[in-house]
Amino acid sequence: MTYQDRTQSSDIPKLAPGDIVAIDTDRGIRHAQITHLRAPYPDVLRAIEPTGASEPADIAKGKTAFIAMVELARALRDETVSTRVIGHATIPQADRAFPTFRLPIRNKAGEIVYWWAWDGEGLSVASEAGVTDLPIREILPVARLRARLADLGG
Repeated sequence: MTYQDRTQSSDIPKLAPGDIVAIDTDRGIRHAQITHLRAPYPDVLRAIEPTGASEPADIAKGKTAFIAMVELARALRDETVSTRVIGHATIPQADRAFPTFRLPIRNKAGEIVYWWAWDGEGLSVASEAGVTDLPIREILPVARLRARLADLGG
């Protein structure tokens, strides 16, 4: 099924890995690429550093700024958020494997006592996860995604 086939079947396209999404922010349009879909979890995406490119294939060549889990289908349906799929492009080799996320385990006082690492399949204790740049396993609200994308500059 091509990108056009997916968009003609309804007003909201069914997302697929490789889709490039344009998201309006307070500092202009920013882009993200869907890298993984793994039900029942939200879409995994990579935020792309702004390069000035406008074609999906060129946008996809941009550097990954951060990885996040976001419910983009909801944002695509929300008329108050200007978010749209603009095309499809090859996912860079470095972003094809499912990313490992980290999650903090807290005590009753709210202090982090250890970390779990989640690879999309299972959890394992990861004592060093708190000091790495692994993304935190959380559902990033669209408003926070827009703010983080705006902070990328460009």
